[in-house]
Amino acid sequence: MNAQLSVNSRVIVTPMRAGLVAGQDNIVDVLVRIQAPDQPPDSARQHPPMALALVLDRSGSMRGRPLSEAKRCAQYVLQTSRPVDAVAVIQFDGEVDRLCSALPLGDGHAQALVLQDLEAGGSTNLHGGWHEGAEALSEVGCSGLKRVILLSDGGANVGITDAGMITAQCAGWAARGITTSTFGLGNHFNEDLMVEIARAGGGNSYYGDKAEDLMEPFQRELELLGNLAILQLHLTAEPSVGVHVEMLNALSFLDGGWRLIDLPWGAEAWAMLQLHVSATALAGTQPMPLLRVAVRGRSLEGEAVELGPAGLALPVLPQARWQALPADELVKRRLDEVFAAQALADMRSAASQGDWVHVESLLAAAAEQFSGNPWVAAVLKSMRRLAARREQERFSKEAAYATRTMRARPAAKFEEGDYALTAEEASPLPAYLRRKVTQGKGKKSEL
Repeated sequence: MNAQLSVNSRVIVTPMRAGLVAGQDNIVDVLVRIQAPDQPPDSARQHPPMALALVLDRSGSMRGRPLSEAKRCAQYVLQTSRPVDAVAVIQFDGEVDRLCSALPLGDGHAQALVLQDLEAGGSTNLHGGWHEGAEALSEVGCSGLKRVILLSDGGANVGITDAGMITAQCAGWAARGITTSTFGLGNHFNEDLMVEIARAGGGNSYYGDKAEDLMEPFQRELELLGNLAILQLHLTAEPSVGVHVEMLNALSFLDGGWRLIDLPWGAEAWAMLQLHVSATALAGTQPMPLLRVAVRGRSLEGEAVELGPAGLALPVLPQARWQALPADELVKRRLDEVFAAQALADMRSAASQGDWVHVESLLAAAAEQFSGNPWVAAVLKSMRRLAARREQERFSKEAAYATRTMRARPAAKFEEGDYALTAEEASPLPAYLRRKVTQGKGKKSEL
């Protein structure tokens, strides 16, 4: 077990209000935060080699600027990786070709050469390309991070195309330590599939509205990968008798708990739980124990990391005293995010049916509900512009990616103080901790 990470990381459990109302059923919103320690000064040099598989779509629609930008992003990966890191290169159209196996990068010359020769082809065997990337990483013996980086501008139309089958395979490989991040390009790729591949695959999902928007998400992902502390983070919650636990973030449930994001140094992963407390359970020990949470994961070296358990117990109070309790501001902000994510999903569903009147009604209601949350309010303002122009494809993609981000993102441990900062004032933050207003655009869309 990695004792340093286990001891120096923290699990913080915070309710919206620090009490229960006597004599009635209660609903308690609870924020669980898992905080990694700050990065040791020499850890960047010491962390074990990672293995990446660059899986690049070269179908006909990638011809020209898109393929040129994909190559530029891949070159950035080569330039950013260390000589000891392994990098495989796979191309796919209707066929799949492994151009380089996952061998130590060295000077990157071999990988750079094959990227130069990449040319546009035909249809899109997306599953085949992704699977070849996962297979390439399975041949690497290192214990560190293994990540497939999948880039495509289209939908799967050759080979296995069933989304359920593809995402099930992604989840299976993630359980074996081979995760997947996806990068969509343009307005014609299947965002549902790309977001779900990343979610099931334990990675991150990004998209670029235009080819020139691709580099920023690649930089964000590579900066994140270079700063990860704990992988395969898994949260379990054990409720007391008379308490039912609901996960509000819509995270993947497996092995009796929920899969959280990989956790960077100096940051936090988080989840919003809603506790349904029966009135019949309130007559016992005071303060009343509600639940215990525990977190496990693994270090980059493959060692087990165990955090917690951390508990929550609240006093049972008369209605008047409970109403006088202040609401926790950070809990409210994070709750806004998960509820706004659901509102965006509802808008996306209405837009897919061409019901823009309903979309605008939902936007108006959400703008009022979340007016006190600067980030959510800015995202909704951007969505209103797309709705006014009836840009269905971009609206769908922005809503899908904003929904995913609001439900599962790393956050700064000091976000209470940073929350209302502008992008310029927040610039010391790593890119992966800044909140984007427009998901498909570059750095100008950060808040």
